[in-house]
Amino acid sequence: MEPDEITPKKSAKRQRADEVKPYRCKNLIAVLECPSNIKNIGTVIRNINALGVEKAYIVDPRRSLPDDWQDMREQRALSKTSVSAIKWSFVKRFDSSEECLEHLDKNKFVSIVTSPHIKGKINVVLHEADYTE
Repeated sequence: MEPDEITPKKSAKRQRADEVKPYRCKNLIAVLECPSNIKNIGTVIRNINALGVEKAYIVDPRRSLPDDWQDMREQRALSKTSVSAIKWSFVKRFDSSEECLEHLDKNKFVSIVTSPHIKGKINVVLHEADYTE
């Protein structure tokens, strides 16, 4: 047998994911805190994947998600709403915000936070802010 006959063919989606992998941002992690709906988690994973973010951390004190990323990949609700992005995005769940922040700190990540605008406060557009201070 020829080597090509032994190696299974990759799907078009998997081939495309492999092609863009070198361009993904390995130094940016999206953190979703206390999502109220599992469908929202899938949507966020799809969007961060489209933006080239490689990892998502979910603070999930209600334990809606399994601890193991491989088990998350098998959940139909996540796979469907993420349009299968859960299969090539790394997702880690935490029981608390403190646990997530400790993990980020231990791994030398700097936290940049966004939140809804608050009336009377100075709001900064994400890409216009100075994060060097």
